[in-house]
Amino acid sequence: MKIFDRYFEKNPLKFFPDFPDRLALIIVIPVFDDPDIFRTLNSLLNCRVDDKVGIILVVNHAEHCEEELKKRNSRLYEELKDFFKNSPVRGIYGNVFPAFDLPSKQAGVGMARKIGMDAAAWYFWQIGNEKGGIASLDADTLVDVDYCRELIACFAKTNYAGITIAYEHVFPDAAEERTGIMKYELYLRYYRLALLYIGHPYAYSCLGSAFAVRAEDYVAQGGMNKKQAGEDFYFIQKLIATGRFAHLNRVKVYPAGRISERTPFGTGQVVLQIVKQGGIYDTYHVGAFEVLKPFFRDIPLLYKADAAQIKKYRERQEICLQHFLEANDFVGMVVELNANCAAPKLFLKRFFDKFNAFRVLKYLNYVHPFYFQKQAVEIAAGGLLEKMTAEPISRDLPDLLTAYRKRDI
Repeated sequence: MKIFDRYFEKNPLKFFPDFPDRLALIIVIPVFDDPDIFRTLNSLLNCRVDDKVGIILVVNHAEHCEEELKKRNSRLYEELKDFFKNSPVRGIYGNVFPAFDLPSKQAGVGMARKIGMDAAAWYFWQIGNEKGGIASLDADTLVDVDYCRELIACFAKTNYAGITIAYEHVFPDAAEERTGIMKYELYLRYYRLALLYIGHPYAYSCLGSAFAVRAEDYVAQGGMNKKQAGEDFYFIQKLIATGRFAHLNRVKVYPAGRISERTPFGTGQVVLQIVKQGGIYDTYHVGAFEVLKPFFRDIPLLYKADAAQIKKYRERQEICLQHFLEANDFVGMVVELNANCAAPKLFLKRFFDKFNAFRVLKYLNYVHPFYFQKQAVEIAAGGLLEKMTAEPISRDLPDLLTAYRKRDI
């Protein structure tokens, strides 16, 4: 396929994977000085499989890393090669690639994930299975026993470009860290449920350990980016925009909820900050989301509207949203969409491609703290559930998180 030719002309492979059987799924895992990878691998090897599955481990570090860390990573690389040589499990095969001394400006989880996912896409292209699935996992994440089966079935039975996968963080023993990860997971779930509540069609959580993509769609969307953190969010936004994206909740992954300083931001950094702040974690006011509910509901009315009508629509919104829309040329954006959309359904899709999760995030940051004050995550999450259920909701952290986990739809 030409999209593969074009992609690999621009993205030369770092390594060429070699598997003994024709695979239906490849799982890509960046590894950076992480001995927990063996727990993750054993979890994968315990999966029930009917089709052949590959695992690509990209053991990586930057050129500027300390020598002792480089030595540990090199030893880990050798141990991982031995692990697969001695593995008795049939039908699951491993490749380990040493991505050592990466340039400092590129080194990080994004680059490591890209190296592995590029190799997986190339493999599927070579065997003529461009629709094969590529799963993204982290080195500290466990999976359900039917993880491989469900991902393979999902790509075999649907035309999805990609999927997010249900998740639950594993809580650490230390009370402060446990509180930190519970609050962060509650925030992630609150944010997604708030998007669903206000009618945004692209309401998905974006975790590097909990998504998968079809090989041909991976290359069609330009592949994984090289960001040192947040690479998953930006790539998943492109997959969502295809209109062929879904959430799989038949199985779960279980990321570790631990402190980490290995990336500029992300789960480990957030948990660390919550611990440093004595357990305090504030998030966006539920009222800031609610402002968007009528705004999104009536967007279909703007199809074929002229500039004057669009301006009137903007001026009917809450003042905070009015100001944000004016600052971001809302009128010009909708005029352009109308000029290029021949049907209401296409207009609506392209509107939300423009006003995607990233634009919602920009709006939320714009209206805080000038129009809304952030709330403790328990207050915000409890308030949202009360609006949705019209019932009093406990603000007890474990109870709230349990209630949100039950709503993983």
